[in-house]
Amino acid sequence: MAVSYVHPEDLEDICKMLAKETVCRWLFFGPNTPEATTAYFTPLIESVSAALYEGRIPESPVFTISSKKNREFAGQCAILPVEFSPGSYLIGYQIDDKYHGKGFGTEACEFLVYYAFTFTDAYRLNGDTAEGNPASRKIMERCGFEFEGRRKKYWHARGDYHDHLLYGLLKESLDESFQEYLRLKWG
Repeated sequence: MAVSYVHPEDLEDICKMLAKETVCRWLFFGPNTPEATTAYFTPLIESVSAALYEGRIPESPVFTISSKKNREFAGQCAILPVEFSPGSYLIGYQIDDKYHGKGFGTEACEFLVYYAFTFTDAYRLNGDTAEGNPASRKIMERCGFEFEGRRKKYWHARGDYHDHLLYGLLKESLDESFQEYLRLKWG
């Protein structure tokens, strides 16, 4: 898997991915129209481009994920600052359905942990998922996140209610061997 900062030319692939029911099944948003995805991602892309042009780390870094084998778009991931809580970030990753079950989600999460704790002021990462998405729970747990709580019937979609599961990872509680693994893999 290869990771790079998002570029304007990535928007078409992101729009196609987030229009799919198979990708958005467990997301708290989508499937989206291309217009909705464009409206959401354009300011983020512009912010990343401006920060990189100025030689600084983006405040809300968004990345694209591609297959190393063929450089094909495989998804996107990001860390977004939590309002009024400097150093606390929400992680997110969406993997295109063609790449589900192939380790891209785990690698994306690993990369976000490495990036956040190496290049930002992060002291805490937050993750969440719908209860019916065991893959995302396993990904976060593999990357050191701890289950912190449940919001019952938080999300209503596709004719049913879904519990919202909350996960967290403190920089100080990150296992040293996992930190070394991340440095070797992503550093």
